[in-house]
Amino acid sequence: MSTLLDSPSAPSPAPPPEPTPPKPAGWAPDRRFMGLAIVVDVVALALAYIAVTVPIGGPQLTSGEVNEHWLVAVGAAIVVLIGTTFVIVRTLRLRRRFPDELAGPRAATAAEVRDQPRIPRSLRFEITSRRTIVIARVISLAAVPVAMVIGAPFWLAWFTVLAPWIAPVALEARWKYARYGVFALFALMGLLQLLHMVEHSVQVGQLVATSGDLSRSHGLFGQLDFELVHFVTDSLLWIGLGLLIMVLRGRNAWLWVAFVAASLHEVEHLYLFWQHLFDTNFYLSGGFSGIMGHHGLIGSPLDRPYLHYTYNLIVFVPMLIAIWDEARHIDRVHAPAARGAE
Repeated sequence: MSTLLDSPSAPSPAPPPEPTPPKPAGWAPDRRFMGLAIVVDVVALALAYIAVTVPIGGPQLTSGEVNEHWLVAVGAAIVVLIGTTFVIVRTLRLRRRFPDELAGPRAATAAEVRDQPRIPRSLRFEITSRRTIVIARVISLAAVPVAMVIGAPFWLAWFTVLAPWIAPVALEARWKYARYGVFALFALMGLLQLLHMVEHSVQVGQLVATSGDLSRSHGLFGQLDFELVHFVTDSLLWIGLGLLIMVLRGRNAWLWVAFVAASLHEVEHLYLFWQHLFDTNFYLSGGFSGIMGHHGLIGSPLDRPYLHYTYNLIVFVPMLIAIWDEARHIDRVHAPAARGAE
């Protein structure tokens, strides 16, 4: 009698085929980097055209005079280098001390991409009522024709456009800081830099309209177009970007790009502010061209207004991308809490 032990064993199943390894992804350029490069190239071509067709007249230093304060320029570069080195060293120490914070904003899942709004929630008005926003828009839009009719100066018209938004933005910033922390300050810095870019853009437009007459081309708030204001605002921006890099542990590459551009800009303003304080005659005789401005210490084809417009643009665009990335990250981090509250 045959038994189970005598029966032939069942054939073992064939092992499953080994999965085909995925093909390595080919190199692809960063779209936003390419976009930034295109924007900078377009602006550079436009400014080059304006610099040639709309030169800015004014006093110029001779080749011998322009080198008189080269040691001051070197000192300004050393100061900025020390500050930049501090940011790098401090960031590296923080990265070693808090390794769990090194990961950048995680990639969004397919569901998150599908559900996310076109503009990140953390960059929109979240506690301000729709009625308040509509009223602010109406007042701002109405201020433009009224200012034109009564012949108001540029600065007053521009202030009237901005005034209705001061209280809502201040309240939103306070609420966002309590909810999102330092990101709220980052976003507020971006807003202020946007207004700064508007000033520089208006100045360039005025130069074109007046055939390069700098005396009639001081932006919207012409009363603030002097060295102390430029030095303080650009220094605060440079310091603020350095602090943000340390707080974010250097994980946002676009923030580094903005910081490098702001560092170069800071060297210029340190040199210019020193002249303004300690050698006014040199400054008024052409020293205001700075280091890289046309007829400056090193020099370039760009007169000072065009050069500083370029500096601010190269700071602002990567800064805007960095804010956008952090805003998407903030939205994903706070989305569960927001859904739970609904």
